[in-house]
Amino acid sequence: MLPCVVVVVSILCLRWGSDRAAIAAAITAALIWAAGAYLPPEFAQFGRALVDALILEMLVAAIILPGLLFVEISERIGAPMAVGNVIQQLQLDPPKSAIVIAAGVGIMLESLTGFGVSLLVTVPLLVSQFERRHAIGLALIGMSLTPWGALSLAAHLGAELAALPLERFAAMAWRTSGPVAFALPLLCLLFVTKPTIKDVVFAVFAGLILSGGIGFGTWAVGVEIAGVVGGLAVIGLAVVISTWRLGFGLFRVFLHPALGPYYGLIVAVLAQKLLLSPLADSGIAPVVTSGRVTFSVLASPGAALSVAIVMSLIAFRRKLLATRRTRPLLMVLWTRGRRPLASILMFMLAARLLVEVGAIQAVADMLSGFGAYPALVSVTLLGAMSGFVTGGATAGNALFMPSAAATGEAFDATTLFAALQHGAAGHMGMAALPVLVILLAALVDRTPQDDRTAMRIGLGLNLVYIPLLIASGTLLMWAGVR
Repeated sequence: MLPCVVVVVSILCLRWGSDRAAIAAAITAALIWAAGAYLPPEFAQFGRALVDALILEMLVAAIILPGLLFVEISERIGAPMAVGNVIQQLQLDPPKSAIVIAAGVGIMLESLTGFGVSLLVTVPLLVSQFERRHAIGLALIGMSLTPWGALSLAAHLGAELAALPLERFAAMAWRTSGPVAFALPLLCLLFVTKPTIKDVVFAVFAGLILSGGIGFGTWAVGVEIAGVVGGLAVIGLAVVISTWRLGFGLFRVFLHPALGPYYGLIVAVLAQKLLLSPLADSGIAPVVTSGRVTFSVLASPGAALSVAIVMSLIAFRRKLLATRRTRPLLMVLWTRGRRPLASILMFMLAARLLVEVGAIQAVADMLSGFGAYPALVSVTLLGAMSGFVTGGATAGNALFMPSAAATGEAFDATTLFAALQHGAAGHMGMAALPVLVILLAALVDRTPQDDRTAMRIGLGLNLVYIPLLIASGTLLMWAGVR
């Protein structure tokens, strides 16, 4: 637990960035290894941990780098503004608009792009319709399903660290976090003025559609597209209502050329899923593996992102050439990508080194000694802490997933405990400083009061999310779904 304590102190007390805190965690893990606290130190242990960390870094970088490039291209084309125009054209009343922007647009965009991009769209829309405090709360609700963010990068990493099939891990993640998804539209009504019974009914339907859409997307296509399906389903519900009032001419707003990159990415993900099996049958399935962790190149969402980038460059080359005076794309990748990738590499090196020396198994033995249900609660709370101090599910999983999976193994519930770690880190990551910084940057005329408001609301929402997660995990454990 000492590396995690170091991270908490570094970020919350010393006010260090996540990259410096991650380096401190890796140094702490190296000291534990060198001290021989669990096993006599051997250079082979450090070598295996480093190789594993580098392979996992490749898995993450293959998604983050093309993801950042896709985000930059989409912004230059004007895709986020086109999404905002779609919502304005729906002409919804304030409660429905709050639900659709937060639980529809926010979740859909964050699932497609990640990196807090959804806030750049949702915050201006919300501020124009709601008072400042309510807009902040609604924007944070839109960031609450980061376990499915950025084409589910954290799920890919979490499944690999827990040594679980991705499909099995993703299905359990939906079972544990599905109740949180259902609650989001209802929570939106806390940030609107005088909601009516009709608004409550709409929120219930939106919650069922959001949670059901994520489950259907997970089952029908894969975890990469699940959050997108859920968010689009909520938007679709609003479109049906608006079409009833405004007529079918409304559908013209969805034909805006600037939306092309998003459509292209969805098509690329679907095509990737269809082609994976035939390519594997033909012997085309490149992997990078150490025997302990594996990076499947063609199964990575980075492959679909790369195809979508090429399609966008071809389709919008003239518009992109008009923006050539802005920062070069490679400079954008360096500026925005180096810190997250460096942080995750250090977190993974720390975690893999702790696995090699037996520290993770010691933590698992300690937690499992509490009994099944106390251990379940402990893993969930530790997962929430990992998301809060590292900024989300990806780095949180890098730090704590091995111990969560090892604890669950003691109760023949590896998948359940891994999903609880994943969900807790992702939901709590919404209240982390990196997310709040992006949110506050999107606000006009930021004030010191905004910082306190955002932190208070984010932590308050997690007082709902984490108990829901624990309750769903407890029910699944009791029912034998592990």
